[in-house]
Amino acid sequence: MNGVDRVEYPKLSEAIIASGIKPGIKPSDLYEICSDAFRNNIRNVCLPTVYLDELIPVLRETGLKASTIVSFPTGLLPLEIKIMEMRFASHQNVEEVYFYPNLGNYLDNRIVEFELELSRFLEESQLIGLKQIKPIVEVDLLSNKQINELIGIFKMSGFDAVMLSFSSGLRNIRDEEMSFLKEIPKHIALEVNCRVRSVEEIIGLIEKKIGRICTVDYRVVLESLAGE
Repeated sequence: MNGVDRVEYPKLSEAIIASGIKPGIKPSDLYEICSDAFRNNIRNVCLPTVYLDELIPVLRETGLKASTIVSFPTGLLPLEIKIMEMRFASHQNVEEVYFYPNLGNYLDNRIVEFELELSRFLEESQLIGLKQIKPIVEVDLLSNKQINELIGIFKMSGFDAVMLSFSSGLRNIRDEEMSFLKEIPKHIALEVNCRVRSVEEIIGLIEKKIGRICTVDYRVVLESLAGE
């Protein structure tokens, strides 16, 4: 497959986060996701916080790197509850936490409050020894200009990566959004949470310098690797 051959770094399996973040997911589904990922050399999985405790045995057995997402797309969950979720995740073998900051503060121009929340997350993550903490923002709630401004705020606040989410990872990236991704200055690592139609679409994201793709459609990659 010529498209796959062009992608040397990161490799497809390294670029993908197999996601179990979707409505109606059951523990049995999550075990299957972990099993599929492990068998096909996908090392990263994103799992709902509520099921982390139950999945500890399979994470330990496989050595998979687990991440989770804290709060809702608007980020309106109270800060202390978000931090409690982050602490819980850190005690369940999770190495990476994505959190939705309170977009209301940003959209209402309460930038000081917005930046204080970011600072608090960074401080707490360091105190509990969490390896990675990354903000995630819902693209559908923002203009391109606002996304660029937020990325600048995240960078200035000390974050080295941000995830852009498309309808909570449950829709594909539109053509005009693909063009926008290409234009974003890469002074901070970009990840996306979205659906994908084909391995060629994933390759296109990688070629636009998207570091990782979190997707419920991870089997697209598995089928491609199986066909090599």
